[in-house]
Amino acid sequence: MSQTHKYPQWKIDTISEVEESIKSNKTLALCNLHKVRATQLMKLRKNFKDELKIRVIKNTLSKIAIKNSSLKISTEILESISAQQAFIFTNMNPFQLYLLLEKGKVDLPARDGDIASGEIVVPSGNTGMQPGPDLSAFKEFNIPTRIDAGSIFVSEDTIVAKKGDVIKSSLAALLSKLDIKPIKAGVKLDVAFMENLIYNSDDLSINLDDYRDSLIISYRNALDLAVSEEYFTKETVPLILADAYNKSKNLSVESNYLTEDNASMLIAKKQLEAQTLNNLINLD
Repeated sequence: MSQTHKYPQWKIDTISEVEESIKSNKTLALCNLHKVRATQLMKLRKNFKDELKIRVIKNTLSKIAIKNSSLKISTEILESISAQQAFIFTNMNPFQLYLLLEKGKVDLPARDGDIASGEIVVPSGNTGMQPGPDLSAFKEFNIPTRIDAGSIFVSEDTIVAKKGDVIKSSLAALLSKLDIKPIKAGVKLDVAFMENLIYNSDDLSINLDDYRDSLIISYRNALDLAVSEEYFTKETVPLILADAYNKSKNLSVESNYLTEDNASMLIAKKQLEAQTLNNLINLD
């Protein structure tokens, strides 16, 4: 705590608290609070008070605490600190934390200058808007329309902004009239640190359905390979035994070796052979 002697006691206490939180939790995350409502932050703190701790700390104090913690990746953490960030301390892994924060986000109307977080699509169908000056806004963004029963209809789904685009005031106004809320507001995980590994938000953004399907395919492929190589595990033993049983049964039928298990198959085989022979005789 050599760097804290010149600070008032409350700052020293804050630095000590951050140091202790770093030591007692597996994951440290830096999160962006841009557009985050106070109610969202309060709800997150209340609902997960036993799973995580959220602290908004002045950069000067947080940097001292990180330096004092002697983490191997303290340099990388210090380089990641920027304005309007919150610190989250938790024993969740970064993927769990990322999903939790994403679920807590809410949809907000776009404003002039907002950055699109993903594709913004105006869907086809009845807009409920009457023909008039608003038609020019649709034309400005190349949205195909038609007039039907006194309403403006969008003819087909149309992408009006891509991820990273700056939303103009005219587009924001049109989206608002269409009740499209394209801006996700909530605590955004910028970067997380766990066991000296660094996880950027792009690393943590995964499609759970695709990931689950990939795991299922990988499991099935591994199981098939293990069975074909007769590699015994708890999962493969029943399959290997069943495969061996079927092979031995088929072999006994091919060899005309009669057993209680293969009697019906052997009789069916002989009947088929007899029928085939009879057909050949009749042909002659």
